[in-house]
Amino acid sequence: MLKNICAMAAIAIGLVGCAAPAHIPLSEENAKKIQVVNVRSMVVQDEVIARADPSNISAGMGGGLIPALIDASVTASRQEKLQTAMESFYESIDDYDFRSIYWSELSTELRERYPLKIKTIVTTPRGMSYRQEQALAPTLNDNEGEMLMATIYFLSPDLRTLTVSTRARLLMKGALDPVYKNTFTYQSSIVGTGGEQSAKSWSEGGGKPFLEKLREGVHETLAMLTIDMKNNAPVPANAEKVTAKYNFGEISSGDRNSVKGSLVEKHGDRIVLRNDAGELFSVLP
Repeated sequence: MLKNICAMAAIAIGLVGCAAPAHIPLSEENAKKIQVVNVRSMVVQDEVIARADPSNISAGMGGGLIPALIDASVTASRQEKLQTAMESFYESIDDYDFRSIYWSELSTELRERYPLKIKTIVTTPRGMSYRQEQALAPTLNDNEGEMLMATIYFLSPDLRTLTVSTRARLLMKGALDPVYKNTFTYQSSIVGTGGEQSAKSWSEGGGKPFLEKLREGVHETLAMLTIDMKNNAPVPANAEKVTAKYNFGEISSGDRNSVKGSLVEKHGDRIVLRNDAGELFSVLP
């Protein structure tokens, strides 16, 4: 189990923790060319990730083999501690299937709300390499687009919040790079006080709080995609600037405890903001 969680954590870090990807708006010219869109949704995870913050002792010691070994040991110990706290949680949601929940909502909302006509929706637990993406574009028809959506979901290191993040890229025949690209991130409200107590709170009622936030995350992700496709103009200079709390877990401190950007939309008790890189976040104000 631990090995599986660490592997999933690597995927999460690769998609979310790295430098923010560029936002490429869909131009009016390309939007007119695309008459139908095929959607490929990729969810490689079998279960929710609980990932510990990696130790960084070696950075303060100038690197080297011994500090690196210390980091590896500390990180493994943190992950084991998280795993122990999560055991009851995993038992309570043993029969949940994120892919089934996500893909059911995805199919319905894409066909009802997506601004371009959907031709097909393919769902798969397999990811796609850059080389595979490059090989796919030339196979499309001139009036056809291929939307690739890669989704991950994980609990914060302190186990208090659930995050769902989706990276979307739209391919067209004749274009070497995506003609549209962005990342959408949802973070839930805080559940519990952290650690084992939060794990128990997520587990209540057969995992009801977790499943409710999971469904909310799916809905918010698709809402952000629709907003972005319909409203892809540059953010007005006079747009309201907002700062929203964001849970980075045990390492939250200083300026690493919030996300900042321009207000895009308010609905219910949530806001959607666009950061300087163009990414969209659905968070609590």
